[in-house]
Formats: sequence, structure tokens, C-alpha cells
Amino acid sequence: MAATKDLESPHNSGDEEQSAAASSSKKRKSVITEIEVDLTQPEPPSKKARRLLRKGKALPVKPSSDVESGDDEDKEKAAEKAKKKERSPYGVWIGNIRFTVTKTELRKWLVDNSGGTITDDLITRVHMPVTKLPTGGDKKAQPPNRGFAYVDFATLEANVACMALSETEWYRRKVLIKDNKSFEGRPKKEEVEAKAAEDEAAAKADGKPLSTKIFVGNLAFTTTDDDLWAHFEKCGTIRWVKVATFEDTGKCKGYGWVNFEESEAAAWAVKGFVKVRETIDTLEDFMEEPAEEDAAAAAPKDKDSDADSDDEAEDAKSKPKPKTGKKPAADAEVRIKTRKWWVNQLLGRNLKIELAEDDQSRYVKRFKKGGSKNKAAAEKAGGDADAAERPARVEVKREKYKKPYVVASDISVARLTGAPVDFQGKKTSFE
Repeated sequence: MAATKDLESPHNSGDEEQSAAASSSKKRKSVITEIEVDLTQPEPPSKKARRLLRKGKALPVKPSSDVESGDDEDKEKAAEKAKKKERSPYGVWIGNIRFTVTKTELRKWLVDNSGGTITDDLITRVHMPVTKLPTGGDKKAQPPNRGFAYVDFATLEANVACMALSETEWYRRKVLIKDNKSFEGRPKKEEVEAKAAEDEAAAKADGKPLSTKIFVGNLAFTTTDDDLWAHFEKCGTIRWVKVATFEDTGKCKGYGWVNFEESEAAAWAVKGFVKVRETIDTLEDFMEEPAEEDAAAAAPKDKDSDADSDDEAEDAKSKPKPKTGKKPAADAEVRIKTRKWWVNQLLGRNLKIELAEDDQSRYVKRFKKGGSKNKAAAEKAGGDADAAERPARVEVKREKYKKPYVVASDISVARLTGAPVDFQGKKTSFE
């Protein structure tokens, strides 16, 4: 057995040497030889450079590094974008345009009607906003414009010549043209707010209470009194709600009125929102209190055990109760947040909300101060107070107009003129 082991061992060792050599040869093949490059030597010409040299042409100048070339390209692109974004200081706003007019038609109209002052090259920009087409329509259809456009020019002369075309008729419309930096006629938002604040302060100073009634417009035709009541209920207590309806169908006419008990509620409704205070729920609000063990109390008791139970109850009252982590509801901190409750939209429509005239002011305007709707009641109370101020009514008798009656004396004249013949008292009978 020892001899057989000695014979097998050299064979096995030879196999191991072959496998090790094979593995080492594979590793040698996977190793990549490194190439040494001398950076001091000039760069060898590329195929494109060699072709240019063969043809006798000069080689293009290369940048010193790839980083510098990339920076130069980025700078050039940024400069081009800045030129495109930079608008001309000379521009106009054109309004009252027909909705089917296109940009090319507007350019052509400006060039043709300017008398040669405006050319196509001087128009640097034409911006014409368009309306969105409804979904599901024809995709190839061109959307209509919104009735106005902005046009920029390269020179001041072209800008002035374009503004001179204002009030010129085009497609049966008088086009309005003005400078795009001119905002004449537009009320400033600050001035409007300041005026409203002054009016409110003046009303408070005079002691006149603000109106408690509001006018609500742009309502949907399906709006009811209940919808309007529920919508404005957050603003304050409501006295009454009235929605104008058609007599035949009973549907809403698109407007109505809401009368509040306080003028502050009406003021919040006109603003379009009201500030609502709400409590924030905490984790303790959702925790259940530990159930009391009252199984013994629910079970029937014997007369003998009544005394024992009373003693146990007294002992339980005298013992201190274990403290729990939950605070009592009275001592718990209530967190409150304020948020805006919007009332400027109802059934998907933007509402037009304004302060309406109070009932008393409307009554005074209609019947004057001290007037009355019921004349009989006014007479009983002592006559009409305004009767003395009115001038006495003078009745004029007009005579009825009598047209002159012309009668022809001769029958031949009557036939020629068509005038009636005078009655002669003769009766003519035809057989």
C-alpha cells in the first residue's frame, strides 16, 4: 500500500503543476501592456490634418486645452441667448384686433399702411396671445387670438409711425395702438385700496353703519336660496337670502342678495374670504380612557356583604389614586389655528360680490325723507308733507281738432279732385 501511494503522488503533483501553469498563462494574457507617451514631443497630425497638408492647405488653430475650448463655446452660446432675450426698448400695444388675425397678417398690415416707414426688418418681435381650444376639437384648427398683440421695433421712428396708425379701421374695427410702457387710464391698485379704506373710515367717523346687505352676481342658473345660505354661513349670522328667479321656470337669473345681521360679516363676504378658527386634534383626543372595573357592582349583592362593600368603598376613597399620564380634559391645552375660508366661488363660478344699498337708504331715495308707500296711511297721519312743496296742478281743457270739410259744388269737379258732393236730398235707386 505504501508503494502504491508513492507511485500515485508524482502523477498528482504533475497535474497540479499543469493547472497552475494554465491559470498563470491566462492571467498573463489578460494583462494589458502600457504605452509610454512623451508629452514633450509635438502632437502627431490626425488623418484630417494629413489630408489638408497633402492638399497644401493651412491647418486650423487649435485651442490650448479642451477646457478652454468648452468655456469659449459656453460663452458664445450664452451671448447668443442674451441677444435673443434682450428686447428692443421701442414697442407698442395693439388692441381691438379681429380674433382671426394672424402674426403674418399683422406684419403685412403694418408695413403696407405705414407709408414705407416700417419695413419687415424693423419689426423685431410680434407676440399675439391666443386662447386655448377645447379638448376633443379639431387639432389642425388654428386657435383664435385674444384681441390684442405686442410688437417691438428696432428704431424709434418705426415705433412712432406705428402709434400714428391708431384709430385706423381694419376689418371694420378701429384699432387702438399705444406705447407698451404707457398705462394711462388704468387705475392703480394702491389708489383703489386707499380710496376704499378712506370711505370706510369716513363712514365710521360719521357714525353711519356700513351696509349689511351684499349683491352676489355671476351665479349658476341652478343656484337656490339654500345653496347661497350654506355658502355664506361662515361669514356670520344671516337674516335672509333672496335669489332672483324667472317666473315661468323658477330658475335663478344669475344674481341674488344676502342680508347679514352685522356689517362686519358683509365686509368679510366682499373681501372674498373669512378667517375661521379651528381646533387642532392631538393624540390625546383619540386615546380611550381606561375602563372602570364595575363587575362587582353589577353582580347581585347579599345583605350580609353590604357592610363589607361600604367599608371597602371608604378605604378606596381614602387611598390616593395612582397618577396616569393623561391630563384631565379641563387642564389640557387646546391648540387653535386660523385659516382662510374662501367664499368667492360657488359651483365652479367666480362670484361678483359687492356691498348693496341698505333697505333704509333705498327707501329714502325712492320716497324721500318722511315719505310713505301707503297714501291713505299718510293722509290719516296728517296729510302728505311734500304736498305743500309741490305746485298746484292746473287742468287745461283742450278742444277737439276739427278737420275742415270741403264740399265740391259741381259733380265734374268732384270727379277730378275726389272731393265729396254736397247733399241735394235726392234718392237714386238702381233697377
